[in-house]
Amino acid sequence: MNIRFVIRTFLLFQRVEVFLAVLLPFFLILESAIANAWAYAGGSFDFHDGRTYVALGRGLFFEVLTYSCAKLVKVLCRVKTKSSIASAAVVGFLALVAILVSAGNNLAWVASGHELGGLFGSIAAVLPPFLVKIYGYGLGLLLPVAVGVLALVDIEHLVNEALTTGHLDNKALQVHESEMHRTEYLRSQKSQKGTIGDEYDKISAERTKSFIERVKKGDMSFGSNDLKGLAASPAAQIRTTITPVSGGSFPGLPPGGPAAGNGQRGLPPVAAPAPAGGPAPSPAPVPGTQKYTPPSQVKM
Repeated sequence: MNIRFVIRTFLLFQRVEVFLAVLLPFFLILESAIANAWAYAGGSFDFHDGRTYVALGRGLFFEVLTYSCAKLVKVLCRVKTKSSIASAAVVGFLALVAILVSAGNNLAWVASGHELGGLFGSIAAVLPPFLVKIYGYGLGLLLPVAVGVLALVDIEHLVNEALTTGHLDNKALQVHESEMHRTEYLRSQKSQKGTIGDEYDKISAERTKSFIERVKKGDMSFGSNDLKGLAASPAAQIRTTITPVSGGSFPGLPPGGPAAGNGQRGLPPVAAPAPAGGPAPSPAPVPGTQKYTPPSQVKM
């Protein structure tokens, strides 16, 4: 399963959620309109009576009025002028009254029972009486109050969130393209398995010939002597010898010599002239400097 399919599935469900949220005010208005129409029709619907359709129209327009007033309050508050604030207060009062009337109609519709009578009886059998009352009030008041609340809260935040995550499809496309090229590259590499084997056969043949030539020349170590050179220590080892200097004064140092327990470097020695016909004597070691020791004299 490629990553692009996963991302597109995620984006699809996210857009379905946003779509349903955008349609939510419409469904709430429709449901509350039916409850209001029931109140205007006198508590019953008779589809052979024209007053039923008038009641349905009044209920629908009543909920549209509730939603529009609450929406207008939000728009006027954004302007933030004295006149807009005053207008928002008037329209807000009208929206509040409309919400209360719609809530009363919905509550009366719920309290009358109808098809909810059996539901209330089942709930009353398992819940305490006060919870049954809370459930009834919530069922009657929740939807009309939600109409006004959703008018004050912007659904566009959900739309903006869906827009900001739209770039994930582009990234998923890049990942899918990379995986596709990688898959084809590996398939091509496998198809070159014979060529790769032939080339390594040539390299192995040349190395085998080099070993055979060395054996013909008398080297019976079969390459083991090469490993000794890798593990061998350096040809020359350096041993550091510190020669303390006792007493004396040197330029740039205070008289009296160095502090007790500290070494002091002296001046470079002057090489003695070489005797006629003999090797030149080695210079004396410089105090406080490194002394070269041949490998043959190193104590292991």
